Amino acid sequence: MRKLLPPPGPLRPLALATLLSRVGNGLLMTISVLYFNRIIGLSIAEVGLGLTVAGLFGLLASIPFGHLADRRGPRTLFVVLSLLLSMLALLYLVIGTFWQLLAVASVIAILDRGSNAVRFALIAGLTQGSAERVAARAYLRSMTNIGVTAGAGLGAIALSFGTATSYRLMFCVYVVLGLISALVVLAVPRVAPQPRVDGPVWVALQDRGYLAVSALNAGISIHYSVIDVAIPLWVVDHTDAPHWAAALPLIVNAAGVAVLQVRASRGIVDTVTAARATRAAGLLLLASMVLFATASGGDAAVAIAVLAIAALVQTAGELLQSSGSFLLGFDLAAEHAQGQYQGVWNTSTSVSSMLAPTVMALLPLGLGVAGWIILGGWFAVVGVLFVPVVRWAAARQLVGSR
Repeated sequence: MRKLLPPPGPLRPLALATLLSRVGNGLLMTISVLYFNRIIGLSIAEVGLGLTVAGLFGLLASIPFGHLADRRGPRTLFVVLSLLLSMLALLYLVIGTFWQLLAVASVIAILDRGSNAVRFALIAGLTQGSAERVAARAYLRSMTNIGVTAGAGLGAIALSFGTATSYRLMFCVYVVLGLISALVVLAVPRVAPQPRVDGPVWVALQDRGYLAVSALNAGISIHYSVIDVAIPLWVVDHTDAPHWAAALPLIVNAAGVAVLQVRASRGIVDTVTAARATRAAGLLLLASMVLFATASGGDAAVAIAVLAIAALVQTAGELLQSSGSFLLGFDLAAEHAQGQYQGVWNTSTSVSSMLAPTVMALLPLGLGVAGWIILGGWFAVVGVLFVPVVRWAAARQLVGSR
């Protein structure tokens, strides 16, 4: 664990806060849909529609809250948003209709997306230089994976009991973890607001280079949904592997990212190395998609072995892609508006998360082997495009700073 923690300093309490909050996130990820369906009595269609619409509202929050972090300072704003986010989750215990779910989920999505942008602005304010910022994001992502995995384990306890009381108790645990996490952030030094500069207010939305790289980031980030959306159904419906093997790629991925994310980020030192790492990630993701597809062509033992190898290759691609993303999101941003720029970057990943389930349904789950290959080809093409597009964006940034 000592190797997974950042060096002593302001990032230590932020890492602890991240771990606690992500345990809560993993817990809700495990139980929330079943709670809404089995305990409250909403249909799966109502739950899906409500969470999707809430996610659309969440897309609108990142950039304004990021801008507010620039103007007011990110630490206190992050604490306030985290406290509100935790307390509002208690409303899930009293809702009983679709419209109530939609209202509560929408407000929570807005605060959640906004707090993410503010969190990234806080990281930018606590660190200096590319290497330090990339390392900080890598440490925090390791904590995220450990926390989500632990939270999923807690959620499994509620699932094993299956009672309304067990589900509601997990929501209370989520609230307590969120409150403690928010208070821990108070140990982080205060980051001063950014000084106002002449020019347009919404500078990030007028930075065509940054917007282009963000769009590519959205395109390649679809791969995050392969493991938890496409693989379970693919394994169960299209391979001879036992059903428990559906969890194997998730375990390999979670453990690999938790242990190796910090190490993988060490070679990412500037926009050139970040773009090249993302290009390599795209090719690795192509290879992993082909391997996942071939798992349908053998017996149970072969399928299990191929799934494990594919998961290792996919994890290697994810480690490189995320490390490149950490640097590009910070380095291509204007320093006086990091919060606003991080809002744009966070929006790109949010768009990807919303589109990914549909892409999984249409390609690998809809077209089978051909769909896997098409999806892998998409990752490879987007990864290759990162090198020229990042070079163009960096050149525009250099000209604009003169």
